[in-house]
Amino acid sequence: MKFSNIKINNFKQYYRTVDIDLQTDNDKNIVIIGGKNGYGKTNFLLAIVWCLYGEKISQIDDNFKKEIQKEKNYSSFMQQSINWSAQKEGVDSFSVSILIDEIELPEISKLSSNAEKVLISRSRNINTTEEKLSIVDPISNIEIFDNEEDKFNFINDYIIPIDAAKFVFFDAEKISEIANLSIKEEGSFINDALGKILGLDSYETLIEDFEYYINTLKKEGANKNLQEEIIDREKSIELSNLEIEKLEEENAEKLKEIDELKKKIRKFDNLISSNSKQGNSSFDRDSIVQEIEKIKAKEAELSEKFNELSEVIPLVILAGKLEEVREHITIQGTNEISSSSEKENLEKIENFIELLFNKPPEPDNSTMSFRDKSFYYEKAKKLGNELYNSETDYIELEFEHDLNNAEKKLIEDAINLIHSQSNDLFQATIEEFNIIGTKKTDLIKTLSKIDADLEDDIILEYLSEKETAEHNNALNNRNIGENTQKILKLKKDITRINQELVNLRNKVDINAQNKVKIKETEKYIEVLRLFLEEQKNNHKDSLEKTILSELKILMHKLSNDENRSKFIEDVQVTILAAGQGMKITLLDQDDNEIRKESLSSGEKQIYISCLIKAILNESIQSLPIFIDTPLGRLDEEHRDSITKNYYPALSEQVVLFSTNSEITPKRYKDISENISKAYLLSNDGVNTNLRQGYFNTIHND
Repeated sequence: MKFSNIKINNFKQYYRTVDIDLQTDNDKNIVIIGGKNGYGKTNFLLAIVWCLYGEKISQIDDNFKKEIQKEKNYSSFMQQSINWSAQKEGVDSFSVSILIDEIELPEISKLSSNAEKVLISRSRNINTTEEKLSIVDPISNIEIFDNEEDKFNFINDYIIPIDAAKFVFFDAEKISEIANLSIKEEGSFINDALGKILGLDSYETLIEDFEYYINTLKKEGANKNLQEEIIDREKSIELSNLEIEKLEEENAEKLKEIDELKKKIRKFDNLISSNSKQGNSSFDRDSIVQEIEKIKAKEAELSEKFNELSEVIPLVILAGKLEEVREHITIQGTNEISSSSEKENLEKIENFIELLFNKPPEPDNSTMSFRDKSFYYEKAKKLGNELYNSETDYIELEFEHDLNNAEKKLIEDAINLIHSQSNDLFQATIEEFNIIGTKKTDLIKTLSKIDADLEDDIILEYLSEKETAEHNNALNNRNIGENTQKILKLKKDITRINQELVNLRNKVDINAQNKVKIKETEKYIEVLRLFLEEQKNNHKDSLEKTILSELKILMHKLSNDENRSKFIEDVQVTILAAGQGMKITLLDQDDNEIRKESLSSGEKQIYISCLIKAILNESIQSLPIFIDTPLGRLDEEHRDSITKNYYPALSEQVVLFSTNSEITPKRYKDISENISKAYLLSNDGVNTNLRQGYFNTIHND
């Protein structure tokens, strides 16, 4: 499947109709779209996603969701999406269309025979807020579907499923944050990715539907008080989710304000620098300001990381006790099995003796007295115990934990979380935070000395305005931090309430008819889970091989003999418990796990890139890949490696949105034989247009 042509009409920076040919062939699979920051690269990507999914774009990933939340809701967001120049001229609508070819299409009466193309278009009128999706046969120019649901289902089933879109349209820099996820979250991500690409998500959804059905049956059987408790917990979860959504919207609005304040601060810094007497100072004020900004960005990154780590600190302190509890539970489980086995054997022996002495047939003219029978009964019982009761592993415990399976799993998850964070990582994060804090303080003192020498009233006014903006910026950051902590607490509350729901449902006295229904439904669930596990196991080995081979190609540390012992020697994929997905483990040559959190930002981006490629390789159908900020956090050596070795082999169609500092003229030349089309976004201060060629190869036509 390929997106061969895209037309963007009056959407965001794109004035009137911008027509982009994206055709590629087997040898030339890359299209590069270059442009400076703010010229419309991200909005180009947004245009494609909006065309396909409309108001559902917030479901794709958090980045698209945040963009919408900045404008409060989808409708407000779309009102701001019409091109400003077009709106000034009285135009009230915008649209995007995508011509998709090399696609296997279903048999539909309105489609031309042997059709391999469809034209998908979406338009919106800002006055009426009417939005129209159209799917047309480009040969006959006939609309294929009348029903909106049929249109969405067609895109979801035959183009790109909405749940797989985040692996097809993404910002390479932002997606690297996946490497910071917990084991459970990463497992869920990989599970989603593989599920969407292979079509396994339908079976996951079916399991969820069956589980919902079972919970409904359980709720029906509950008495009034128990039912009220269950409903109360369900409402609490619903309200918590609404509160999380509200806080996320607030954070998105604050982030938008922060962006505006940062622009103001930069503006005032420029004004101060341009009006100050640099000759009176031995310091370069501009370079100091830039260095402070870099340190602030790093400080924010470390602060967020430390907040994440601080969540684990109480568990780390209790690590020893948690291990003791786990060991206690293990012994308790062994004791239960041992006791059960012993009880079962005793029952069998008792039954055998009963059948032997007290049930016919008996020997003719038997004269065995009751005392003799009692003697042989006791002897047989003793011999049975000696012969059939093997020595048990029973260990006497002072007390027993009354924990259900879900509670035991919570303890196991807590221990796994502790193991996923190393003491070295805590220490390194704190030390780095302290170092850059000291450096920032020194630079701010130097800047204050420079600014203290300025006596011009205009400059003093700029300084005052800048201080106000910085104060408001700090307030917004503080509010975001507070909201984030509230969100984390609400998510923990939801986990706790879900556990309470499990306990409440287990108390329900289910009637015989519903018991039969639940038992049969659980059989279906078990069959589906076994099928899913089998499918994942089938792809496990190839995932391991692809991830490792890609890492060895892309990470320069792997080819450096001096560092080889310190880096990745093997990759293991583990199928986690039902519903938790898959875990990727990176190992060094001594089979020690390499924590992904300890990787640098660039290494995380490479790891996630390798993971995405491995997942895409499992797909039956080749998908077009659109990537913004393709070389984001990588150092120069890794940028060269990923440009030459990764993108040319990623897919049959790869569209890269890049600045000239990422894909430089040299890197462009390195992959020129793989480039099918190259464009440059030009902007007149308001509107963006497309020119043939890249930064260093402009065609003036």
